[in-house]
Amino acid sequence: MLTISLLLAIASFVSPVNFEISLAGNFGEPRPNHFHGGLDIKTQHEEGKPVHAIGDGFVCKVSVSSTGYGNAIFVRHPEGYTSVYAHLQRFAPAIEAKVKQWQYAHQSWDGEIPFNATDCPVVSGQVIALSGNTGASMGPHLHLEVHQTDSWDMYDPLEFLPAGTVKDGKAPEATAIMAYPQQGEGVFCGKGGKLLLTIKDGHLPDSLTAWGKVGFAICADDFMEGSSNHYGVRYTSLFVDGVEVFHSDVNGIPSDMNRMVNSWGDYDEFKENKRWFLKSFVEPGNLLPILTTDVHKGMVAFDQEKTYHLKYVLTDFFGNSKTYEFHIAGKKQVIPPSEKGEGSSHELKWDEDGSVEQAGVRLTVPKGCLPDDTYLYLAVDTSHWSGKYVFAKKSTPLFHAADIALRVARPLADSTKVFIAADGHYLGGKTDREGWVSATTRDIGGVFSLVYDDRSPTVQPIDKGKWAETETIVFEVKDTLSGIERVEGFIDGQFVLFEPVPHSPKYVCRLKKTPAKKANRQRTLTFVAWDRRQNKQQVSDQLNY
Repeated sequence: MLTISLLLAIASFVSPVNFEISLAGNFGEPRPNHFHGGLDIKTQHEEGKPVHAIGDGFVCKVSVSSTGYGNAIFVRHPEGYTSVYAHLQRFAPAIEAKVKQWQYAHQSWDGEIPFNATDCPVVSGQVIALSGNTGASMGPHLHLEVHQTDSWDMYDPLEFLPAGTVKDGKAPEATAIMAYPQQGEGVFCGKGGKLLLTIKDGHLPDSLTAWGKVGFAICADDFMEGSSNHYGVRYTSLFVDGVEVFHSDVNGIPSDMNRMVNSWGDYDEFKENKRWFLKSFVEPGNLLPILTTDVHKGMVAFDQEKTYHLKYVLTDFFGNSKTYEFHIAGKKQVIPPSEKGEGSSHELKWDEDGSVEQAGVRLTVPKGCLPDDTYLYLAVDTSHWSGKYVFAKKSTPLFHAADIALRVARPLADSTKVFIAADGHYLGGKTDREGWVSATTRDIGGVFSLVYDDRSPTVQPIDKGKWAETETIVFEVKDTLSGIERVEGFIDGQFVLFEPVPHSPKYVCRLKKTPAKKANRQRTLTFVAWDRRQNKQQVSDQLNY
């Protein structure tokens, strides 16, 4: 909870941009495996907009990556918070100089560069970067986050921006509700499985009946004037006969509970139909503090033959609110027996360590990884280097990583070249003396198998004839198995920085920004690319520079 002193300090924070803010995304929107951790601020379809520090403090870290945040700045504030500015095109000169110094010292383009408190102090409103489209960005914008520095809990940046910075007079709206009768314990409209209820003109269908334990979820979005974007809903409440049984306030999310969004949301429904139904009941392994319920964990007990009055209230950050009310008749009905676990090979308890051990495979799932008890359906097939193993019939994301090991089925020429893949995607792997290859996974769905990679990446020069004229060297680098890990470049043996071109397999070296000064003579250029199994491709050429 924010103290009065912190609230007063936060009042001095400012906007990160010098134009009216329009949002492409808001804080806490549910995404597969994570909540959206900040505000996506539109930059008028352009890169290069000035980005301002939202408060006094100092740059404590800069991260550079071709994925995730892309180019990002972390500013620590004396109020106990750290603001993050991501997908940046360029850093301010003082920050850029420190980053370049680190990159050349470590001969690496990407990394997390620590700053001392005295390296780059900033004042509220100071320009620290230009906006961009780097990392996992899908278009030019600024991603702004605010974290509590000590805990790294994620907070809604709207709490920190001055009133009126973002304008919104539109209330959230719901499109459907899903009913979840609990297997063997409840029935809804005569069915034991989940049932979709479409909202039309603000109303649900009539003649709804239920008996036993039933949970509910709502599909809803928030909106803002002047934008076609859909946003997450800040507050959701469910009332049954006037008593609140569930409440969510999407703020102050612990970063290590990010993946619990897959439990709050109906993950299977999202994977199939690309829409989030957020549950108004809480599974036992879901510890998100942003969700509060009654003693029944938000489940509704239809145990009387009467009419139950249910009401959802949706409210956004600005107080715009919308209510949906519906009635369900408690009616004694036959509750179908539970079919949980039928045909399964193993059961994993959400509150216990679990494991699967068979010839050729070991899976260890620590307690706290699952939202509820989970059944596995182990299926085994053969592949070239190991068995092929399927544990679940569908994608089954975990809150934390599980350990998986596969045994090599035939002799290896080089044990460092083999890795575990899930549906063909690289997980990694370390081979022990007994021929077991180990890695970690955060989803126990898919097909797990071993892949052997002794192929070098491919390196292709691009527009080689223009390198000297443009003072820009470009290579295209690809790898079809384990994927590219890193690249390095040298001119006459001196390291020069190559950086990835966003959303492209290309790497570029801008000679004017390197220590290799122009001498108008033949120079030897060396470029090396490694994949994640340490296969490398090296090319050398002459450069007139």
